[in-house]
Amino acid sequence: MDEIYRQIAGLIDQHRTTLIFVNTRKMAERITARLTDVMGPEQVTCHHSSLSKERRLDAEHRLKSGMLRALVATASLELGIDIGEVDLVIQVGATRSIATFLQRVGRSGHAIGKIPKGRLFPLTTDELVEAAALLRAIKRGDLDRTPQPAAPLDILRAAGRGSVRGRRGGRMA
Repeated sequence: MDEIYRQIAGLIDQHRTTLIFVNTRKMAERITARLTDVMGPEQVTCHHSSLSKERRLDAEHRLKSGMLRALVATASLELGIDIGEVDLVIQVGATRSIATFLQRVGRSGHAIGKIPKGRLFPLTTDELVEAAALLRAIKRGDLDRTPQPAAPLDILRAAGRGSVRGRRGGRMA
């Protein structure tokens, strides 16, 4: 793992802002602690749902204002939070989903003429194989498959009940 921390620290040094995604709060805390040892406490912090709202907002503000070089986060930062420009996204560990990886990397490069940029660090041999398959699928333009039921009669029945309720003032026929 020491080599991974050195590589991540090197990537952070090459970019203005870096967002590091991990899959668990424990991993977020561990990576933040190790990167803090390497880079200093004012350069990197953590963001996950177990932190107080004040700490999460402070981390978001510091990254957005450029006071922070890197933010280690769980899925708590995947969608909808304005953290300003992010130059690089790093995913540590497997995402188990093409869409999740693309969503996370898509947090970088949000400016005219910029391209999202991400790096993937598998932690096990199994994750390495999974990462190779994930990157190959992305290169081919494949996305996760959403299973479609063959005969979704329960959905049709529920939709029918909804339209009957609407016409009869909320009572079922």
